[in-house]
Amino acid sequence: MILYVRHGQTDYNSSNLWMGSIDSPLNEKGRIQAESLATELSDVCIDKIYSSPLIRAYETASFIAEKQKKSPEIVILPGLRERCFGALEGTVKDEMDRKNLALYSDVESEGEFAERIEYSMSSIDKNGLILIVSHSAVFRCLIEKLGYSTTPPLDVIMNCQVVQLNI
Repeated sequence: MILYVRHGQTDYNSSNLWMGSIDSPLNEKGRIQAESLATELSDVCIDKIYSSPLIRAYETASFIAEKQKKSPEIVILPGLRERCFGALEGTVKDEMDRKNLALYSDVESEGEFAERIEYSMSSIDKNGLILIVSHSAVFRCLIEKLGYSTTPPLDVIMNCQVVQLNI
């Protein structure tokens, strides 16, 4: 079984800014969210944790690993990093930008992004209970690949929300 967790909140999240590949740490609320989630998951026997290399995901994964009885290994998978949003990163999110991402030449294409995520998922050892800590666009890509609805609000995963994926 795979549990998927989106990282805790950052200042970019709270300010509604495009973050993408910007390596922003958890803010105070994000650390509290991660600590709370770690406590909730402390009785769940996680065998291995896979994390995006971005600090917000790794910090969240570390909080969870510290509360586990077995101290599961955290494996950093570079391919689990958030989608690159190019020049949009650091700017206020706008609905028009969301709908027109393909028009931005420096935004990672949907195809390249999906291929990267698929490759990363193929390298994950799916034996035992696996936890993946990553990002919202990665989550949307995964649920789309699994055939689930990506129509709002079903495509949204909140900071430090856990979703069980049957892969």
